[in-house]
This record gives sequence, C-alpha cells and structure tokens, in this order.
Amino acid sequence: MEINRFLCTSLFRRLPFLILLIALLVPRSSASQAPGSIIAVEDPQLHPAYTTCPKAYWYPFANNRGYTSYITLNTNNPTHSTNYGEWHPLIPQAGYYQVEAYIAGHDPITWCTGEGRTIDHDTSQAHYTIHHAYGVTNRTVSQDPLSNQWIVLGEFYFNTGSVGYVSLSDLNAEAEYSTTISFSAMRFTFTRPSLPQLYLPMIYYSDPSGKPPPDAAIIQGQGFDACHLPTIAEMQTWWDHSPYSFYALYIGGIHLPALCVSADAAWVKAVHQQGWSFVPTWVGPQAPCTAYKYKMSADPTISYQQGRQEAQAASSASALLGLTNYSLSGTVIYYDMETFGGASPECRQAASSFMNGWDQRLRELGNIAGGYGAHNSYIEDWAQIENVPTEVWVASWYTDNYDPYASVNGISWLNGLWTNHQRIRQYAGDHSENWGGIGLGIDSDVADGMVAMPPSKSLAIPISNSATPIADAGWVSAQQGWLVSGDRLYWTNDRGNSWVDVSPTAVKLAYFLPDGQAWTISDADQEGKSLYHSSDWGTNWERLDLLLPLADVWPVQLHFTSTTSGWMVVQQVTSQVLSAATFLKTTDGGLTWQPYGLPIAGLVSFTSQAEGWLLGSTSGQLFHTTDGGVTWLPTEPSGNLLSIATYPQGTSLYGWQTVTTGWSASFNGDCTGNKSSPDFTCQVERLLWQTLDGGQSWSAIPLPINNPVKH
Repeated sequence: MEINRFLCTSLFRRLPFLILLIALLVPRSSASQAPGSIIAVEDPQLHPAYTTCPKAYWYPFANNRGYTSYITLNTNNPTHSTNYGEWHPLIPQAGYYQVEAYIAGHDPITWCTGEGRTIDHDTSQAHYTIHHAYGVTNRTVSQDPLSNQWIVLGEFYFNTGSVGYVSLSDLNAEAEYSTTISFSAMRFTFTRPSLPQLYLPMIYYSDPSGKPPPDAAIIQGQGFDACHLPTIAEMQTWWDHSPYSFYALYIGGIHLPALCVSADAAWVKAVHQQGWSFVPTWVGPQAPCTAYKYKMSADPTISYQQGRQEAQAASSASALLGLTNYSLSGTVIYYDMETFGGASPECRQAASSFMNGWDQRLRELGNIAGGYGAHNSYIEDWAQIENVPTEVWVASWYTDNYDPYASVNGISWLNGLWTNHQRIRQYAGDHSENWGGIGLGIDSDVADGMVAMPPSKSLAIPISNSATPIADAGWVSAQQGWLVSGDRLYWTNDRGNSWVDVSPTAVKLAYFLPDGQAWTISDADQEGKSLYHSSDWGTNWERLDLLLPLADVWPVQLHFTSTTSGWMVVQQVTSQVLSAATFLKTTDGGLTWQPYGLPIAGLVSFTSQAEGWLLGSTSGQLFHTTDGGVTWLPTEPSGNLLSIATYPQGTSLYGWQTVTTGWSASFNGDCTGNKSSPDFTCQVERLLWQTLDGGQSWSAIPLPINNPVKH
C-alpha cells in the first residue's frame, strides 16, 4: 500500500510535465481536415489552350457537372503528340489523398479534321501521371466504356500548396487517331495525415506509411542490379543514355562473392552526384534448409538474434559508404533472402524469425528495413511477423529484356501485400543491354518503393520506342532458320525475307533439327512449363509433360543433337550475386529429363558428347566439362566459340548450330533529354544476325515485323 501510494503521488506530481511534454511532441493544427474532405478541380489546364477545333485539336462539350469537358485524339507517335492537360489542386493540409478522374459521357463524335472520322469510344490506355510529394507515379487506366463516372488513380501523399498535380497526354500505344482521350474533373479526397515519428526514452514508434528518413525516399522509375560494379564513367554514360535511374548496390554480407567488387564511399558519392539513387542490399546467411554454404540457425530464437546482428553489420557498412545521414541512421537496407522452395514449416519459421530480428534492429537504429526474395522465398510469411519489413524487392521475372512499361503490379502470389508504394520488382533476369555504346550484364528492375539517396528532382517516365524483343533464334542451314519474338515462333526458308508463324502457343525457346524435328518451351500453362514436339517443321505439334515448376525458374537455353538426345538450361530466379541454374539432359526426345547442378547461370556449348563449356551470362566466368555436363570446373578461354568469337555490337543473345553457322541478337539503346523533363525519350534497336564463317563476319537478317512497336 505504501508503495502504491508513493507511485500515485509521484505520477500526480509529474502529470503536468507529462501533459506538457505530450503537447509539445504531438503536432497540432488549427484547421485540421476531416477524412473525406474533397478538393475538386473542374477545369484542367490545357496545353495548348483551347481556341477552336481543329486549330488546337480540342473538342469541348458540356458535362453533367455544369462544366466543360474536353476530348482530343490519341497518337502513338511522340513527334505527333501535342496535347496534354494538368490538374493543380490547392492542398490545405499535407497528407494522403485519394485521386479520382471524372470521365464525362458523350455521344459519338465526328472529328473536326475534315476527314469525316467518327469516334464512338474513349481510350482504353489513358496514361495519367501523378506528381506527389514522394515522386512521380504513372497509372494506365481505361476510360472506356465509362460514362459520367469516377475512376480511382490511387492514394498519394501531397504537401501543402499547389506543387502536386496530375497530368494526362494524348500519347499511348493504340492505333493512331483511333480513340478519344477525355479531360474533365479531378478530385482529391483527404484520407489520412502522415503520422509523426515519436521518440521518448525507451520508446520508439514508427509509422511505415509516414515520411521516410532523410536519405531515403519513394520513387517511381526503372533501375538495374549487377554483380559487376560499373565504373564511374560507365555509370555516367548510362545516366545520360539509359532509362535507368537507380542501382541496386550490394554493400556486403558473408555470401557476397569476391568477384562482385564492392563500392567505396568515393564511388557512391560520385555516382549519386550524377543523379543515381541506390537500393542498398545485404547478402548474409540463407535459410537453414538451403544448400548454401552459410546458413542461419534452424532455431527461431537464434535466427532472430542473427537477424539483429546482420542488421547491425549492414548499418555499419552503409555508414562507411556514406549512405546514412548521421551515425548509423537514415537509410533503407534490403536483405537478400534467396529461394528455399518446398521448405518445411520449421524452416520457414526460422527464416521469418530472422527477418523479424532484421527489421527490429534496423528500426532501432533509425533505418527502414526491406527484403529481397522470389516466390519460394516465402515473402508472404514476413507479413505475419511482429516487425514487418516496410519495403520488399521482389524477383518476379516475365521477360529477359528491358520493358518500358514494366510495373510492380501483377504479382499474384503477393496477395495484395506491400501495395502502398512499398515495392521494387526485378522483372528481367541475367541479360545484356547496351546503352550509349556501353554494354553491361544486368537484371532490370522497376520501383514504386523506397530507395537510398533519392534524386533532388522528380523523375520522368521516358517516351520509349522499342522493337519487339528477340528471345531465341537458330539456323539449320544458310537459308532455313527460326526466331522467337514476342512469344511467337517464326520459321523462314529464305534467310528472313519471309517468315511464317508456326507457334503452338506462347513460346519462350525453340530448337529445330535439319530433318524437321522441333521442340518448344512454353509457360502459357499456369500449372507449369510445357514442352511441345513437332516432326514436320512446326506444322503440327504435340504436347509433352515437362515437370518444371512455374515459379522461380526461367528457361535460358534449349538444344537437341538428335531425335532422342537434347539438353536445356533453366535458371533459378535469384539475385546476380547468387546466380544458380540447372542443366537437364534427355535421351528419349524430351519425355524425361535428368537434372545436374550448374555452378553459375549461363550459356552451354558442346564440341562432342562429353566435352563442353559454360559461360556465365553476366560474370563472364568460364567452366569446362569432360563428362557431358555432370561436373564443371573453372577454366580459362582455350579456343571455344563461347569465349573467343567476335559478336556484333550490343549482342545480348547468341547460339551456334555448327562451328561456322551461328546467330546473334543485338540490343542497342540510347536516350535523349533530361531524366526529369517530359521530353525524355529512349529508343532501342534490336537486330538479328547470322554468321556462316565462325563469327568473322555477320549479316543482318530481316525480322517478321520490320517496323518497331511503339509503346
């Protein structure tokens, strides 16, 4: 009783001080908005301003809200793009706002160009750009068949004033002048403020949806990651001539290979001054049920402490690189958690406990925690732990080329998690790209999430002109060959002067023999990858059972030496630093496959049934086998085609039918304009090549679609 009386007396004596302290720490507003408050912008700012139609190419009409709406014709050619509109709200209180666009109903319109063109529907590809406090977000939505309806563009954080706005242009990928684009009202509905961070002795509270630390920010844009550290000069060239604006920087960890040269503080400072942001990534111990050399404990109690230790070490490494703003604080760090498919509940629990400790310690140090992983890294488990990582960097590949319209959305197995500007997506695995004459082996990424050392200006999404990617090709003679492009399989009998589509379904890889036997790999089936076989040059196909999981593997190479014997390479969906692949052989025409591990992902070439070489797709490491691919040992170049052939500039893929006949696909890109200006434009040239003299000379081959596809 005496103790309780003392405590009560002590608390009452300190109550005025506590009330004052709380009053000082909690933000106050004399004009705080209530959720649901709406700021409506009825009239967009048109560029050029409306005068008459067709002079300004705006068609005005009265909408049912008592204001004037405008429409304009679409174009898919950047040089023809003239019209755009902007909506500038006056934001009374900083916070999150739901942004909605109004699509006004109208009758079919006979356009005023004098050509009698009547358009009866609005666009299905309206490209809105939201300029908010954390950067720029692009949303592609359909205005058809909406009529006098609101369409939600998303929830975004806006600062007080009129700095934030929404814009919409006449440029999209539809057939030119085939649809109308609607410009009407825009409304901004206040949903919630950004909760403050509150620090008191022994108390730490952080709202993941609040403002990021000083040296981190949410951005929308594309970036890349690579095991090989580019030089400062190479990074400058790619900043000037590529669409990429952030770089996934591997900062350390026990599993970071020696061949992945680490950056130093001088490199980080110089590259950041060029404009680059970073995704700091730590490559530590992996799940206890994997085959990796360094593993975390299977005991969740111990793995939790290991996660805390790795967070401490990663924060120290970030400070040495100058990524933090003071002490060990003020940045975001991602943990590289590779796949451990088919894991037991105990293994998953240990990995989740590790991430729990990782996140908790980073928060205590004043940092933001993120995690990298693929489908079978069980990222969804992280949403159930006490300390949930704020950001995720997801390996979910759907192409092996740069995609100007890559998105962090469309990942079904994330089940709606980390959707509030909390995602980076690795959408293309190991491949080569050449921008501004500099070729690098990279993974491609797209972000609507947090990076370290953000840019000082908002990024622009480039207008891109990119031909259809080439995924695979080959020759059975100087005149006869095949091509996989845009998920279609084409066959030529006249060296590319004419092509015939012989696809059984959506195709990833293919291979033909001179007698007309052919095989293709497809992942059109959601339950797994399929293998198709043809005996008549692709006229008719039969489906074979291919027991490869859909998740976390990517077909890299397919090759047959006879009707019964063949092999393929499939790559695990991993980060570049832990590149892994599997070599599979068949002796029954593809009905069954025997797997063998590969030391690294890359292309394989055999000069006999037993002897072959493996060249790392991005590292350039060379391995040799003398037992048909069962075992591989590192070696130096010694006259094999994979390592000594000279290829056309920008070669990203290649293959050989014989020691003299081969093919190459090249990727050469360039960008013009400033990365923060609307006129930022990128172009990619993709070409198919053939050699008949072992690579001494190459000839360009006409493609099935000669005109580039406009995005």
